Amino acid sequence: MVRFVQFVNSFVTSAGNTACGEDSMYDIVISHVTDKPFHYFVNPHGISQLFGNMIFKLNTFLGFHSEGSAVTECLHGHPYEIIEATPIKLFGIFDLRITKWVLMLWLALFLCALVFIPLARKIKKSPMGSSSRWVNMWEALIGFVHDDIVEPNFEHGYAKKAMPYFLSVFFFILFANYLGLIPGLATSTGNLAVTGGMALFTLFGMFAIGTIMQGPLWIFTGIVPKGVPFLMYFLLWPIEVMGMIIKPFALTVRLFANMTAGHIVIIIFIYLVMMFQSYLVGVGSVSLSLIIYMLELLVAFIQAYIFTSLSAMFIGSSVHAH
Repeated sequence: MVRFVQFVNSFVTSAGNTACGEDSMYDIVISHVTDKPFHYFVNPHGISQLFGNMIFKLNTFLGFHSEGSAVTECLHGHPYEIIEATPIKLFGIFDLRITKWVLMLWLALFLCALVFIPLARKIKKSPMGSSSRWVNMWEALIGFVHDDIVEPNFEHGYAKKAMPYFLSVFFFILFANYLGLIPGLATSTGNLAVTGGMALFTLFGMFAIGTIMQGPLWIFTGIVPKGVPFLMYFLLWPIEVMGMIIKPFALTVRLFANMTAGHIVIIIFIYLVMMFQSYLVGVGSVSLSLIIYMLELLVAFIQAYIFTSLSAMFIGSSVHAH
């Protein structure tokens, strides 16, 4: 509850009247659901701005951008003197700067390593089972991934080989989703580039497993059901190929939209307090925001399950010909 109040307070303070004027609802929503590079504050105030300066210097050291001149910008309703940066793109296309979502991806990766490396050692030392509730909790989640996601889509001999990948996908998305619900942090899975990149791994897995299990010509012989008339084959084959391409696109949009929508709804409910400036509206909007926040805790888990389950279904369907 305390974290949620801090979450609400961050929106209230950012939308207030300041020397820069009042932030619009559009500005508040966009600032919380989009990515942005770190600024260099000439006169930093607080740990977060000092940390931003460190990342800015790291980007400069790595050659991802070059420093410019000092300008005054309005950030979250407050005027700050910052150093502008010009991004240096790889091949003129790829922006490799360390942004807030990049940090969230690294943090999710770090948490996975922090949890599961010691956990694997404890399980290895206790082959007959551990009495630790911490270990048992994670073992239950691992068993859930095996029994409800991997085992139904792979034969028993292949399920064990597929487990490391799908466990990595499930827990990485799970940690990334929950990190976005912590005030001050960001949801990296609310970025199309992140969800699209993970969906591309699913597409690659479909082609790789199909080629390994059915041969290099499986794309022509394995995706159309056997026994169809010869002329019907030329109608069904492009449809099946388009279906394979659409599947990772659906994964991309589904995870992105669900993780972004909840945050936008919470922001809109909070902004109603500033719009109406009424205690009655404030009680209602904060109560609804709290309900949506509690719902997001469930959505974060469900979306990790859905993405992993559908990926297992799509990749598992490539093991055998249709």
